[in-house]
Amino acid sequence: MEKKGGMVWRCTQAGRVLEVVSTDFSTLPENPAGKSFLNLLNQTSKELATEWFQKFPAQTSLLPNMRLAQDPTGQVFTLGLTQTGKELWLFWSTVQPLLPPPPSLPGTVYTEDDQDSSHTHSGWEPEVQHEELLEELSRVNNELVNARRELIRQNIELHRLHRKQGESKTI
Repeated sequence: MEKKGGMVWRCTQAGRVLEVVSTDFSTLPENPAGKSFLNLLNQTSKELATEWFQKFPAQTSLLPNMRLAQDPTGQVFTLGLTQTGKELWLFWSTVQPLLPPPPSLPGTVYTEDDQDSSHTHSGWEPEVQHEELLEELSRVNNELVNARRELIRQNIELHRLHRKQGESKTI
């Protein structure tokens, strides 16, 4: 059964995990601290993530359908990555980046009991208006993703300042 939620890991520029900042998963298959996040993925996910990671920061797309190795639940994650200073912040989300089209679209076959929520689009040819709408939705989605990244960067900075303030009070 899929659990909804996510994780935030603080990493070195090489991808080595420094800290699990937050997690909605009380038990991880193994403690990630000190290890490369790539080595914690199953083989297929590792190959895709390695290629994705090598393209960062030139390409900052999300990476869907990633699975941890040694995870008996088979939880699927979407990975996101951002850089602040000399650190990388890796975001693990169980929310998939793209929603399937609603079942009311012509040519869409939808079955409730499909485990993977697969949809078939045979015969559906979008009209120009549909393409323009999809492009506009994509643009708005990109703006939301960028706004979320900015909020995450600001939260990271607040986290650092809070930690620094706590350290200065103990001195």
